[in-house]
Amino acid sequence: MRLDEALHPLAFLAMGLYGKVLPNQSGAPLRLVVPWKYGIQGGQIDSEAALHGHPAADDLGARGPSEYGFYANVNPEVDHPRWSQASERRIGDFGRRKTLPFNGYADAVASLYSGMDLRKNF
Repeated sequence: MRLDEALHPLAFLAMGLYGKVLPNQSGAPLRLVVPWKYGIQGGQIDSEAALHGHPAADDLGARGPSEYGFYANVNPEVDHPRWSQASERRIGDFGRRKTLPFNGYADAVASLYSGMDLRKNF
């Protein structure tokens, strides 16, 4: 994740979930939540964090480079290799609805990606 993404006012650090300590499966002890990206892109901080001047090689990218782009942005115009991202079913809803770009945060975060080909850099 880029530093400007991590420092955006919508990004936050989570130490708990539903009033309890953050469980391991949710990224304990500390997780960076970036609501306009897929959950897999939110950083899990186990013992230390490092800043790089270039995209770091990560485990997810090494295991499945065709699954998600480096930016892991929600782009309904770019399908995941195994499913469409054009619609979604939110928790508690029975029907599907159209997926919004950047999970509905486009007005706040699209400027972070201006000039990028969002079909390639999804």
